[in-house]
Amino acid sequence: MNHPFGKEEAASQKQLFGFFCECLRRGEWELAQACVPQLQEGQGDIPKRVEDILQALVVCPNLLRCGQDINPQRVAWVWLLVLEKWLAREKKLLPVVFRRKLEFLLLSEDLQGDIPENILEELYETLTQGAVGHVPDGNPRRESWTPRLSSEAVSVLWDLLRQSPQPAQALLELLLEEDDGTGLCHWPLQNALVDLIRKALRALQGPDSVPPGVVDAIYGALRTLRCPAEPLGVELHLLCEELLEACRTEGSPLREERLLSCLLHKASRGLLSLYGHTYAEKVTEKPPRATASGKVSPDHLDPERAMLALFSNPNPAEAWKVAYFYCLSNNKHFLEQILVTALTLLKEEDFPNLGCLLDREFRPLSCLLVLLGWTHCQSLESAKRLLQTLHRTQGPGCDELLRDACDGLWAHLEVLEWCIQQSRCCKSLLNLPGQVSTVSVQYS
Repeated sequence: MNHPFGKEEAASQKQLFGFFCECLRRGEWELAQACVPQLQEGQGDIPKRVEDILQALVVCPNLLRCGQDINPQRVAWVWLLVLEKWLAREKKLLPVVFRRKLEFLLLSEDLQGDIPENILEELYETLTQGAVGHVPDGNPRRESWTPRLSSEAVSVLWDLLRQSPQPAQALLELLLEEDDGTGLCHWPLQNALVDLIRKALRALQGPDSVPPGVVDAIYGALRTLRCPAEPLGVELHLLCEELLEACRTEGSPLREERLLSCLLHKASRGLLSLYGHTYAEKVTEKPPRATASGKVSPDHLDPERAMLALFSNPNPAEAWKVAYFYCLSNNKHFLEQILVTALTLLKEEDFPNLGCLLDREFRPLSCLLVLLGWTHCQSLESAKRLLQTLHRTQGPGCDELLRDACDGLWAHLEVLEWCIQQSRCCKSLLNLPGQVSTVSVQYS
């Protein structure tokens, strides 16, 4: 082939583009794929034409020329990966609808015998409608324009959850997927799933026998639910209450540990927080249990009463679970809440409950609490009881710096006590708040 003088490179790229197209027509996918990196560096309109061809290969897999033993959707998936690399070099993003459509087509191959053809077509149409566009004019009422599934399609999806949970979950995740918080959330489908879960929960507590697979369907549906950042609806509040009641019912087939594992993912963080809030409300609305040292003071603030009651529970696993839910619902770190509770007990000189609170996992916080609460002691006896409760019972694992500071405070108290015994006339030594401030500065 003759090349115009000085335009050999452009002619070579044009020839390579023709070879690339010929390979696609013959179905020689490996050879065509090998041409892509060099064509992306081409001149003129060649890169744009190649990009359009790659998008067509991904969007229309049924038009690909494949052999009997080659799946066109799988070939299209290979070209999807090629297109992703192409767009990454151009610093562009692949439209999410491309991947979601192709994932649906691949998944539908395994569901041909489980879902009727007309239902698959309806699901595909819903997926394609919901994958484009954003909320029009910022209208929060998505139900009025989000594509809806028929009741027959929702029923088929629920039956699939009972019979084949994993493929059904994958299909629902595609239908309910949000694109970085800007795509549709398919609220009608999610609301229908919530209604079906609540109906199944009522059936579990009823006298009639429950069809097989209902419990797995509940778990699978919970894994696919999406909770937005906006305020949650009444239906989700009722769902959490009914889930909690079902888990706490004696003889229920639902297991809370497995239920919580279904909610521990990013898209369901709001639902997990709501469940934790519901759990904390149900637990803390009961009167706090009496501790080994006596009753919990009714004068404590609600958070302090709740945390003290929780960690007075002889079952550590139950105490940690309830504390996690309680702090999650109040948007506080549990260590912060423990320190606040301990300081409240210290101010009220409730040393038996204070020792009970810091007796197990929180023992390493004892020396820190001595320094934080030292200035709140109102008498020499109060300071001695504080050190006896939190410092003298410490093991060798305590922080060395904090332990040395507390040892210094203990020595200072012994000096003060000796001075009081030797000279009752020195009443200035009894002005403990002033002495306490000096000690805190010296040893902290």
